[in-house]
Amino acid sequence: MFQWNEEMVRFMRVASEYGDYHLRLADWMLPDLRAADHVCDAGCGLGYLSLALAPHVRRVTAADRSAEALSVLRENCAARGIGNIALLAGDLFSAAPQRPYDAMVFCFFAKMEEIAAIARRQCRGTVFAFKKNYATHRFSVESHPTGDDSFSAGVSWLTEHGVPFVSQELELEMGQPFCSWESARRFFEIYSRDEDKSVITDDFLRSKLVETGREDFPLYLPHQRPVGCLKFSVEDLP
Repeated sequence: MFQWNEEMVRFMRVASEYGDYHLRLADWMLPDLRAADHVCDAGCGLGYLSLALAPHVRRVTAADRSAEALSVLRENCAARGIGNIALLAGDLFSAAPQRPYDAMVFCFFAKMEEIAAIARRQCRGTVFAFKKNYATHRFSVESHPTGDDSFSAGVSWLTEHGVPFVSQELELEMGQPFCSWESARRFFEIYSRDEDKSVITDDFLRSKLVETGREDFPLYLPHQRPVGCLKFSVEDLP
């Protein structure tokens, strides 16, 4: 299971605040959300999707088991004066709200059968699932498969179980800014699945990074992230 650490939190925080990735994910959801809705952001991570949704709904419950990740969201809520996000720390699989959520979003969190099981117990409306839509790991030098929790696997599960759904494939910019070459190298050392980290050479870094002209983040790793978007109703689950 994915575990945040201090360096991962720092890299993700910078990337999330650099661009509009989470705002664009929220935009895909907004036509199906109402101002009176209570939405659960399941496996919210640092909570940037929760922040993007908060102005448009009555309440967001941001759930994650990582105290390090939730601390970033707590800090952002205080800094931005956001009062309608409730933080839920712990295991969402065993949690249950007093009243079912009006909608739930699972952003790169849980397999479809797990999403369905949670949604049956905790939601009474629409479920949104964002899934990776690429086959190889994004930040490795060599080719490494991403695993079976994918957009195509989600589509297959819903189809096999006769669940009507809406889907769309997007490509959204979710790159990584860096303050130095050393920071960029450390990023690849953390996220690369290459066993031999010596393959992360200077030439490799130069081939991936672009100069931004900014003083704070002079280097940037561009990345158009393919995202598979799925939407279905809890009442259609078997």
